[in-house]
Amino acid sequence: MTRAPAGADSGGRRVKLLFQVLARFSVAVLILGALFGSGYVGGWPFFVCIAAMTVIALYEYYSVLPTKNIYPSVRLGISCALALLVIAQLSEDLRRAVLRMEGAPLGLSDLNVINGALHMTLIVLLVCVAGTLIAQFRMSEGQSQVANAATTVFGVVYVGLMFSFALHMRYIDVPALMGQEHAHEFARRMGALAFVIAPVWLSDSAAFLAGNLLGKIKLAPIISPGKTLEGAIGGLLGAVAGALIIGIWLGMSPARAAALGVVMGTVGPLGDLGKSVLKRDLGIKDFGTIFGPHGGVLDRFDAILFNMPLIYWYFWFLVMASP
Repeated sequence: MTRAPAGADSGGRRVKLLFQVLARFSVAVLILGALFGSGYVGGWPFFVCIAAMTVIALYEYYSVLPTKNIYPSVRLGISCALALLVIAQLSEDLRRAVLRMEGAPLGLSDLNVINGALHMTLIVLLVCVAGTLIAQFRMSEGQSQVANAATTVFGVVYVGLMFSFALHMRYIDVPALMGQEHAHEFARRMGALAFVIAPVWLSDSAAFLAGNLLGKIKLAPIISPGKTLEGAIGGLLGAVAGALIIGIWLGMSPARAAALGVVMGTVGPLGDLGKSVLKRDLGIKDFGTIFGPHGGVLDRFDAILFNMPLIYWYFWFLVMASP
């Protein structure tokens, strides 16, 4: 039996890699179309989009837990996650109404509204904790009530609370913070979210390419055997490149954009590794199948979920420091 030439194997590998990259790109286009389309409109249409992704992601997480004999309170968890999103949306609506009445500078947060939203968020989390403990009264013997309750609350925080930052970031006018008062309307409405999503996904694609083409040194062989140091470096460079492109478009200095790119390129892989720890413990490849071989919503947004709160608070402190 004759063997195929080594060059043919290499060529086939490159073609397969190209198709994988194109498939990733297609998935990204689908998600971004829904996200940025509804985000540009803003308000409750954007809320519906984020709520749908939150429910799907949380259901993906809860649905794999029974493989470890863990049974979270699914309806309670999803209800609490949606409540967190409603609080985020209403607080932004109220904050903008207050700003219009008071004539405050664009982007300046009203601390009373933020304080109220924070208290409501804490109430929802307390209800979630109490509700999950009460739900354990009906659980049968042989189940871990601690694990059932803990995973329910963890899902609400990890998915629901993290996704709620997307609703807050929609209303941060980054060009105005950078002194660009005449920026394009899309940049004013979606700039903050674009500054997180583009670098994170470019980092993911760059890490995938660098890892497949150059990867030799394992980064975390026990947690995620497929990840390599070369892929991590490629991902970091991709995040910096994405942050520079979007940041300069929003009026940031190259130094500020690059520094934030380094942060996102570092935090993103930590979120990805955290997800890998969960999947390895659960014995699964992906949390969902809504995107076919590319997993589910939670698989696509893990690094973004970790970066959104970080970048949101960075912009928020810029808002509070502005005159």
